[in-house]
Parts: sequence; structure tokens; C-alpha cells
Amino acid sequence: MVKIQVKKTQLPIEIGEHTFYIDTSEKGAEAFWKLVSNYATKSAKITEKLEKEMIKPETADRKAHEELEKVMDQLLGDGAFNKLFKLSPDYTLISEYYMEICSAVGEELGGRKKQFFDKMQRYLEG
Repeated sequence: MVKIQVKKTQLPIEIGEHTFYIDTSEKGAEAFWKLVSNYATKSAKITEKLEKEMIKPETADRKAHEELEKVMDQLLGDGAFNKLFKLSPDYTLISEYYMEICSAVGEELGGRKKQFFDKMQRYLEG
């Protein structure tokens, strides 16, 4: 009998006493990259408006904070931002968490594809 281990598509992310899960299935990966791209676009627009003095620094900070809250809740689940803010009540630190999460998920997704292609290559070579 051949026993094949079931592979999980949930990547656990532990921050303090909280564990969050990110879907790394093909559909989850697509949603992740779209979320990251949208957040980067919104952040860039806020920065651009600030640089062109179209908005005040306080407004830029408020909008950036709102976008960070949204992206963290979308990424880790509703209420995630508030849990993290209780641990680290500083938007800069939560931004750092976001960057670390993105890096970890990117490595996981890239590593999984590489492993698949390496296995496939060995299989095809016999």
C-alpha cells in the first residue's frame, strides 16, 4: 500500500500569542498577490498626493493607517489588525509585520513551485 501525505494549503503565521492562517492554494495565492498589489497602489497614491501637497501630512497618515488596517484584516482575517495593535500599538511595527508576512508567503509560494518543478524534472528524466 502506498500512503501519500496530505498537503496543507494553509500557511500558519504566528505573531505573539496569535496564529493566523494564509491560504496558499492556487486561488489563495492569486488573491494574495492581488491584495499586495492593490495595497501597494493605494499606498503609492497616498504618498504621491502628499508629495504634491494635495493632502496634509495628518490626512496622509490617517489614510495610510486606514489602508494598513484594511489590508491586515483582509490578509489575516477580520479583527487581526486590532489583535496586533494590542500587541504592538504602533503602525510602523504593524507595517513591519506586513512586510515580514509578505516575504514569508512569497518564499513559501516560490519554494513550493520550485519543489514541484524539481520533482517533475526528476520524474521526466526517469
